[in-house]
Amino acid sequence: MFEYVKDFLKMNDVEYKENASLSVMSPIRIGGSARIIAYPDSALKYIQVLRFLKAVKIKYRVLGRFSNILVNDIGYDGVIVKTDRLNKWYVDLDSLYAYAGATTVSISAELCKLGLSGFEELSGIPGSFGGAIYGNAGAFGREISDILTEVTFYSQSDDCVYTASVRELDFSYRYSAFKKNHGHIISARFDIVPSDASSVAARMREVKQVRLNTQPVSHPSLGSTFKRPNGNIPAAKMIDDCGLKGYRIGGAEVSKKHAGFIINVGGATAKDYIMLSDSVSKRVHKEFGVILEREVELL
Repeated sequence: MFEYVKDFLKMNDVEYKENASLSVMSPIRIGGSARIIAYPDSALKYIQVLRFLKAVKIKYRVLGRFSNILVNDIGYDGVIVKTDRLNKWYVDLDSLYAYAGATTVSISAELCKLGLSGFEELSGIPGSFGGAIYGNAGAFGREISDILTEVTFYSQSDDCVYTASVRELDFSYRYSAFKKNHGHIISARFDIVPSDASSVAARMREVKQVRLNTQPVSHPSLGSTFKRPNGNIPAAKMIDDCGLKGYRIGGAEVSKKHAGFIINVGGATAKDYIMLSDSVSKRVHKEFGVILEREVELL
């Protein structure tokens, strides 16, 4: 069956790799290999690949930078459709238009040079726009949906492309309608505001410094392990109060710098990560009666 996939990708001029290691792509450096990784470089090719994979009933997953994805140790016996090449963007008046594979880090830096404000608090989020929209990523009190105006996506259920406003996409904390309707994000439009470039740069430096001071940026991780629980106590505070900073299983460790992060201190596996996060969750539930939900998704 995978021979048919390779033939299709070749015929449609879509670059691909076979049996490619996903750990080298993952921010936490964990995971096995994928049978095939496809790299469509246009919206048309992207839709063609998705349409084909559905038709032949092959397991697949659309991914960007793996910033919130824990790859299984045994890998992925299917097709990864990677959005790296869908990375074009442009500015028109008070709007930013960006494709799903563009990154918040690189575009934030370019907007700063242009004296355009809107992404300062989100400038350190390491993922792609597609992933950020899918999970309504946020930082420093701001979420991607706060500046998002509309999203263009492909719906496999009726083989159509739609553009929907932010109000139609059911955004909430770390959630969007894309988690339930399986639409595949193509591009999006965001609000931006003309500003003084030096002020934008100053805020970005401030955000970066806070990250450097408080987060374990020197170690591979997937960002915050757990979602913010209901109530006033942050997950990291409860984990810290349980004395779990530095708690380790295999090569996975609760960061000594920020208890909300699980880091790879060397040779960690997905099994280590899952066992450690489950152990932390059970301890917090025992001590505080709070159930922590993982923000990280398992591939």
